[in-house]
Amino acid sequence: MVYTSTHPSVQIPAQSIFDYLFERPESRLNESAVIFADAHSRRRLTAAQLRKASLCFAAALQQQLGTKRGEVIAVFSPNDVDYPTVLYGSLAAGLAVTIANPAYHTHELVYQLRNSNSRYIIADREALPIAKRAAKEVGILDSHIIVIGARDRHGVEPAKVDNHRTVQSLIQSAPGPADPVSFTAKEAAESTAFICYSSGTTGVPKGVELTHRNIVANIAQILASRSADLAKRATSDVQIGILPFYHIYALTVVLHVSVALRSTVIVLRRYRLKTVLELIQKYRVTLIYLVPPIALALAKDPLVDQYDLSSLRDLVSGAAPLGDEVSAAVQQRLGVRIRQAFGMSESSPIILIEPNSCSVQGSTGQLVSNMTAKIVDDNGKEMAAGEPGEMWISGPNIMKGYLGNPAATADTVDADGYLHTGDVARVDEHGNFFVVGRIKELIKYKGFQVPPAELEAILQEHDAVADAAVIGIMSKEQATELPKAFVSLKPTHRGRMTEQELIDYVKERVVAYKRLRGGLEFIDVVPRSPSGKILRRLLHDKGAAAVASTPANGAVAAPSL
Repeated sequence: MVYTSTHPSVQIPAQSIFDYLFERPESRLNESAVIFADAHSRRRLTAAQLRKASLCFAAALQQQLGTKRGEVIAVFSPNDVDYPTVLYGSLAAGLAVTIANPAYHTHELVYQLRNSNSRYIIADREALPIAKRAAKEVGILDSHIIVIGARDRHGVEPAKVDNHRTVQSLIQSAPGPADPVSFTAKEAAESTAFICYSSGTTGVPKGVELTHRNIVANIAQILASRSADLAKRATSDVQIGILPFYHIYALTVVLHVSVALRSTVIVLRRYRLKTVLELIQKYRVTLIYLVPPIALALAKDPLVDQYDLSSLRDLVSGAAPLGDEVSAAVQQRLGVRIRQAFGMSESSPIILIEPNSCSVQGSTGQLVSNMTAKIVDDNGKEMAAGEPGEMWISGPNIMKGYLGNPAATADTVDADGYLHTGDVARVDEHGNFFVVGRIKELIKYKGFQVPPAELEAILQEHDAVADAAVIGIMSKEQATELPKAFVSLKPTHRGRMTEQELIDYVKERVVAYKRLRGGLEFIDVVPRSPSGKILRRLLHDKGAAAVASTPANGAVAAPSL
């Protein structure tokens, strides 16, 4: 069975990202709207200012650095109010942009620069030493390194930092705005706009090539999939840019969609719960895109009760599964329902989003406009409605491919244009999707499938638990995988809670084959990527040895610490 979006189809404009966001007649109606505001200074960028600054930056790139259409520029920075200017200026100059995690070590940045064939780097002042070492190793000219985030505490930005020009100095030195590079419909469909790299939780990160059409399509799909009440109030939304801009989730929903709507983003350089709560209260924030660890903090942290969060009216969680219990706890505490969204870098990223008008417990959402999906078994046979299987998706937002890796592309996107997500899902009769796990993450206990996310959600419901992760550990004696949990306790419960108590807690709530037969281990912090995904590979080595002595009858002894 092929599932189609329940939302109306939308026409995808055949134009560049810059033209779509800034040059359409409807996009020029509210040029005075403040789109980006720095959380800790008075810096503000209206739509008109952002457009002009972007085009001046494009002119400086072309005239002073000699950039050529199709070359790649890397952005290596945490969130900054100049980040959008850098992105849209680079796109207007005809460049492709690869966005890198500012926490990368030199060898990680070297890999991305080399793999993407980057010719230029825009680096945060604090990350400049790493950027310079990486640039030298891959042969990027010293003069092709530009500094972002160079302002001092008084808001003054020098012309140079360590002999490298700054973003603002380039903008100010431009003779005037450039004409944005134009794209035919064919060029928009084929020209790479962004090269996004996976978090590297499994295997070597691959460069996902997203075209101008892919990104424009996903913006249009997201806008078309909103309910009437959300669409009506969207331009007045104020949100906090909590998510890292280098991640595709924030890139599309926080940056691109906000520019398209002319709504306001309070730019936060780094996440800290206390700061976020202060900003919600100060700016009367209405919307937050978040990830499950932040939702968990909103549900459980006592600090939340000290602030007025009554302005919030929409919370959207993505990037990793969110348990029903956490969602319910947030709604009970704040009076705001968390809508779930689902996507991946290869789909620009949004595939599913929960409508505001209705909620189905456990659902990850419905297909956005212009998308189709299949649920298939291991042999590619389509499953009946309600039956779980791998989710395959198709739509105008599906990537161009993996950069320089046609074999991996062919393994992921089939001849019919369906992207094989690797995610296990089921669909109900109303078109609600329920993503229950990853094919590679699913634990197979004696032939039964055990989704880690289900057990994690149960553990996170416990008052003593701050966070939890579950993996499968192979038992040679039993010739099967066993579910094992890693739990971070709240400080108030450390030393007061035993592993067996939590094992029994789960046992009382699941069918026999889903029990934590691999044991449970307390750890200080559950390792997660910046987007909130559990880094399970870091847990596998920790858990393998502890299971070697697990009795074949399935009895579980709490591991010693």
